[in-house]
Amino acid sequence: MRNLFLIITILLILASVVTWLTRAEQEGVTTIVWTAGLSADRIEQVAAFHEWMKKTGRVNAKGEPLFRVRLEAADNQSTLIQAVSGMAGDLIDHVPVKRFAPMGVLEDITDFARENGLDPGSNYGAARDLLMYNDRQYAYACNLAAPALLCNVDTFRKYGMEPPPEEWTPEEFERIGLEFTRRANAGKPRQEVFFSGAMPNIILPLARSMGCDMFNETLTAPQLTDPSFLKALTLYHRWVDELHLIPTAAEIASESSAQSSVNSDATPHLVSGRYAMITTGRYVNMDLRRFKTEPINLSFSQYPEYEFKNLVFISRNTAIFKGSKHKDFAKIFLLFLASREYNELLIRSSDGLPPNPRWAENNPEYHHPAGHENEGNLHTNELKWARTIALPESLSPYYPLAEDKIRYAYERVSGGLSPADEALKLANDSIAYSIRKTVSSIPSLQERYRHDCELQQKIEQYKAEGKKIPATWIKNPFYQRYYREKNLLQE
Repeated sequence: MRNLFLIITILLILASVVTWLTRAEQEGVTTIVWTAGLSADRIEQVAAFHEWMKKTGRVNAKGEPLFRVRLEAADNQSTLIQAVSGMAGDLIDHVPVKRFAPMGVLEDITDFARENGLDPGSNYGAARDLLMYNDRQYAYACNLAAPALLCNVDTFRKYGMEPPPEEWTPEEFERIGLEFTRRANAGKPRQEVFFSGAMPNIILPLARSMGCDMFNETLTAPQLTDPSFLKALTLYHRWVDELHLIPTAAEIASESSAQSSVNSDATPHLVSGRYAMITTGRYVNMDLRRFKTEPINLSFSQYPEYEFKNLVFISRNTAIFKGSKHKDFAKIFLLFLASREYNELLIRSSDGLPPNPRWAENNPEYHHPAGHENEGNLHTNELKWARTIALPESLSPYYPLAEDKIRYAYERVSGGLSPADEALKLANDSIAYSIRKTVSSIPSLQERYRHDCELQQKIEQYKAEGKKIPATWIKNPFYQRYYREKNLLQE
């Protein structure tokens, strides 16, 4: 019954907002559309934007906001269809820039971003590849995340152990995990407690920690058959199927929870102590703070990795539709996303990393939010790692669909369909085929692809001769940082 009343209340709020915005349009106030979905968080952000415009003097003769923002719901596929057909909203949320920009549906904001401190160099440098295409910027982040392992400190201490260190190796992961599961399940007829929830997304950063990425330096070919990926996938499979530190897919499917979460059922299992840790970021607090349970003490650790420490950086982007009739108004909204008011709103709500780290880096309200002391080092560590070791996934312009073939390979192994080397070869061959098909069917890519393949040959020659590689030859952001740290880059 309580849930029913909550649903009715939310629906009434949404209906009121829609009615208010419709009245504003009827009164002649310009309204721009933000296709970001209808939710309590987005409604709060739109309301904050209207107040920010008043505060910054962007008002009409009546002292009201110069224009209004209206929320509309759409997924990536329907948004892309609307954009290509010229019917998209003025602001497009959840934009995968590498997919949308080549289609000519996004406004180039490079100069505007640089002049107003919205460029990646002024914020999170590692976010560059998430916001840009062909060295031009097309979006700004609404929030970001560098997911890692969030630990329930109380669960560890319940079994007489301390939570994991902030950095650790796969060998340490196994040793600590085996001791934890032994203690946590002692005397039980079957295993009830796991060291971690599922985390197949560790395979990429684990392979990267050994010096190999999904694509080569010029993004012209996949590298999933490299020994690093074989070792990473085999290790993860061992942790699930052999050591049982992590539940199998069948065990996860059999679990049920009445509580919804940004991490599916994983968050309730972290709270209950069934999982000692899960993969997530500070955005998990949007759930944890609402759960009707005693707060749990948290700590934040990196994935277990080898020498080259890294995390996968992700962002939720908003871009301006190229066909918008209100581009100048839409740019004002992007300024709001970088403002103190918006960033402090995200800091208070814990809705991911704020897009402008300037408002978080020396802010006690970010690092140690009052009343949430149980959240430990989560906020500090995620911001620190986002600015030091996080890197986005490599996205090839010749593989625009960007299907997750690493997960495909793991699922074949976990399902008993293929050994690890065969599954990775199938995944690699699938990507290589898609690249060939994409290049052959899009004439505008062919010259660029030929040039990048020639560069790749030069890179291979330089590596064989032990020479430093010119930075301008490398298109893959992972290798730019990896070679720089290894002193293998010619700046």
